[in-house]
Amino acid sequence: MDIEYLLTATRSARKTLDLDAPVDHADIRECLRIGLQAANGSNQQAWRWLVVSDPALRTEIAELYRKSYLLRVGGELFADKMPAGTPATRLMSSTEWLVVNMAKVPLLVIPCYEPYLPRIDGDESFHLATLYGSIFPPVWNFELALHTRGYGTCITTLHLQYESEVRQLLGIPATYTQGCLLPVGRLRAGHTFSPAIRRPVEEVVALDRWDGPAL
Repeated sequence: MDIEYLLTATRSARKTLDLDAPVDHADIRECLRIGLQAANGSNQQAWRWLVVSDPALRTEIAELYRKSYLLRVGGELFADKMPAGTPATRLMSSTEWLVVNMAKVPLLVIPCYEPYLPRIDGDESFHLATLYGSIFPPVWNFELALHTRGYGTCITTLHLQYESEVRQLLGIPATYTQGCLLPVGRLRAGHTFSPAIRRPVEEVVALDRWDGPAL
């Protein structure tokens, strides 16, 4: 796969996941091996990745995910009530498809990380940047590796509304932070992604200062 295409056309996969296609654990292990080559804070590699395949566990996590979503949208799914054909409707339809079908996705991957630096007063921004700066580089590497092998995923965080319940369910130690949840499955046969429409670089990049000229 062409590198520029891979970097620009690796998209969030929801409806494009094939819920019935088998997932090869050897493929996922190799994608994780590639993912874990990513940079991380002081090369501590203080991570633990949980690959959840047990149907009962996936069902429980999916129910917590659904509860979290409904908590944020007023208690009911609403994509079908939105105007048809708009970008917002397509996005919400995809989002709610995952809410409904999360338990059927073959694997749920949860990257966890244990902060290794002592906390000091006023270090919240530093702490969070160090923590998530050690989680999301390998997450993105993992996504890219999945794409090259015909799999897809998307970064989700709704389950973190019930982080303690998921922690107890999976036996995650209290010292570890759950970074996100990645629903992983094969992409539907024949499906390909295209680069997304993004705002031009000159609109979002400034030189030297916030109000500086475009680069």
